[in-house]
Amino acid sequence: MALPQCRKQLLSAKSRELDDRFEAYALAAEALEKLNMEVPQRPELLAEYRSICASLQVEVMRLLAEEYGGA
Repeated sequence: MALPQCRKQLLSAKSRELDDRFEAYALAAEALEKLNMEVPQRPELLAEYRSICASLQVEVMRLLAEEYGGA
């Protein structure tokens, strides 16, 4: 997950909700990587998976803020 500003919190976080988001992000990022390698590419799916990854990152930031009082 591309959140270097939160590295310490991410490493120490112990939350089932965060674990679920990490798993979902890993699956979405893997799908995005596979879609990026396809020829021809499918721009609508690429955009959708980029959006999913971005939404999951925002959700992780929110959960970290709740757990640590600000991320």
